[in-house]
Amino acid sequence: MEKSICHIEIMVTDLDRANKFYAGLFGWKISAWKGSPDYLMFNTGKEPGGGFQRVDKVNPGDGILLYIYVEDIDKYLNKAKELGGKIVKEKAEIPNVGWYGLFSDLDGNVIGVFKGK
Repeated sequence: MEKSICHIEIMVTDLDRANKFYAGLFGWKISAWKGSPDYLMFNTGKEPGGGFQRVDKVNPGDGILLYIYVEDIDKYLNKAKELGGKIVKEKAEIPNVGWYGLFSDLDGNVIGVFKGK
């Protein structure tokens, strides 16, 4: 659905540790993603689901990234820029999945926009 949250990404330094923690805490179903060895998908049983992205360090404030579903990624990246935001990542393809881009709002919060194939 256009302009709804479609994916939540949680940055973690250890995928196994995150898997055990979130599966144990919430009972989420967690599985490997074929697109990257540094990524696990989680299914909460309801939309949206998300993933764990392995990073070397999680900086305060950078730990969770929301993705909003849109039909035209370039339109929303440009609109964010026109409104005073900054483009963090231009439109890029996720092979066999779709496309995404990242922008920061006026306070530096990074938000993703996504369109599936």
